[in-house]
Amino acid sequence: MAKKYDYGNKAVIYARVSSKEQEKGGYSIPAQIKFLREYATKNGLEIVKTFQESETAKVAGRKQFNEMLKFLNSHSDVQNLLVEKTDRLHRNFKDFVILEDYKHIAIHLVKEHEIISEQATSHQKFRHGMDVLCAKFYIDNLSEEVRKGQAEKAREGIYPSKAPIGYLNTDDGHGKRIIVVDNERAPYIKRAFQLYATGSYSELEICNLLYKEGLRSKKGCKVSKRTFERMFKDEFYIGKFQYSNYPKCENAQHEAIIDEHTFNVVQERLNGQSKAKTHDEQFPYQGLMRCSVCGGMLSPELKKGKYVYYRCSDYYKKGCKAKSYVNQNTVDTAIANILKSFKITKAILDDVLGSIKDIHNAKNEYQEHASIQINRQITTLQKRIEQLYIDKCDGKVSEEFWIVTNKKWHAEKTELINQLHRMNKADEEFYNMTEMLLKFCHNAHEMYLNGTAEEKRFITSTVISNITYYDKKLDIELFPVFYTLSDLIKEEDKEFDTLEPPESIDFTNKKDPQEGQFSNGGNDEARTRDLMRDRHAL
Repeated sequence: MAKKYDYGNKAVIYARVSSKEQEKGGYSIPAQIKFLREYATKNGLEIVKTFQESETAKVAGRKQFNEMLKFLNSHSDVQNLLVEKTDRLHRNFKDFVILEDYKHIAIHLVKEHEIISEQATSHQKFRHGMDVLCAKFYIDNLSEEVRKGQAEKAREGIYPSKAPIGYLNTDDGHGKRIIVVDNERAPYIKRAFQLYATGSYSELEICNLLYKEGLRSKKGCKVSKRTFERMFKDEFYIGKFQYSNYPKCENAQHEAIIDEHTFNVVQERLNGQSKAKTHDEQFPYQGLMRCSVCGGMLSPELKKGKYVYYRCSDYYKKGCKAKSYVNQNTVDTAIANILKSFKITKAILDDVLGSIKDIHNAKNEYQEHASIQINRQITTLQKRIEQLYIDKCDGKVSEEFWIVTNKKWHAEKTELINQLHRMNKADEEFYNMTEMLLKFCHNAHEMYLNGTAEEKRFITSTVISNITYYDKKLDIELFPVFYTLSDLIKEEDKEFDTLEPPESIDFTNKKDPQEGQFSNGGNDEARTRDLMRDRHAL
């Protein structure tokens, strides 16, 4: 049964205007606050703090919005947020996702006569959940495009992230980010490897010894034992690196600090390393399942060219070994059984279409604003470059200054153009995603059964937030919006319980549904029945 929340009578107000036109058009902050205070009085709510934000101020931004979130986090007795309407609260696309984490707060959209909370109707929850789902997908795609750019750098032998201790991220003077040896700390790193290779020192002893000898982090603190543990396993120090799931770079552009012989001796002492296997084939659940004992990722293995098994990649840490070893068909069956219960009615489909339209408009507004800002920066840089060249021709700046600055500004301009490109790719993926989502809503079960590995992966990552496995126990947790979907389906189909499988099967090892974990004790049909019957609240 869904948990009943008591949100108390304490509340905060958030009022915002984003343009001078809104100030003149009756959306002024004083008008909003007056309106919301009247609502609070009528509903017996005590206003403990008011947050007001005008983005027409000299210093634009979301300072008060962030302060409000901090306040709500630190005052657990304040669980009501009053706002005039949705667009006063959500300044841009990302806010849909940020506010999703505040499930303990009841959001009163006063002019829209809605309260988004744990006690909202199934339709309200579902509509809001779809908004968040679509928004999160777009934002995740923007991040993915950034990762693709980083992966391209990795293929060129340039580590695309923060360098480990012993190295520094810097600029080559021409606008290009590079990694160089940190001459202050590199000697300590060499000494650490040499000491550990002798077999006479532990990580903790090396940590304490080098601290006494003068080793400090970039912030001037003691380097932790954990840092040394990571460092001794990191091939970065021998001029190699592994970025994400891409092939290992064997000839990186940064200078090696440690010779391979010393590094290999250290690895022998660490009892070897677990090396991930790479495959050309796509696997629908790669990176989506974990061992419920040690938390290690279940990695796919192709056997005899046609059988796929997922096995714990961290089995050597906790001794789970063979028990964390599941056939892909087992996972297929469990997910298919869940999807079979999703019967999307026209009313629910209309909700999905409405959410897609709302988020589509929010996305367009977000992109338009971001594009204007980026293009403005590009124009400014281009004017600087043109003026710099004239100054060079007139002898106002030296040839050397021209070369260095011209390269730097062109590099900045290129990065801005890349940002526009990434935004365009994310926009393209947004439309692909919404089409897949609509296809999913029409017949999720059939789409899954006949889908490619990519389509199965889309469905799994869209519907399921967590999958764990150990010793024939497959635990699956859905994203909240799909528990709400099950409520809607039951509400609209009173005659048949579409979420119950046709057979009654005993199950064991059942956990409290409020924990967000559902176990089938090794039987996938019982697992599905348990999952659907004991769903937790949104």
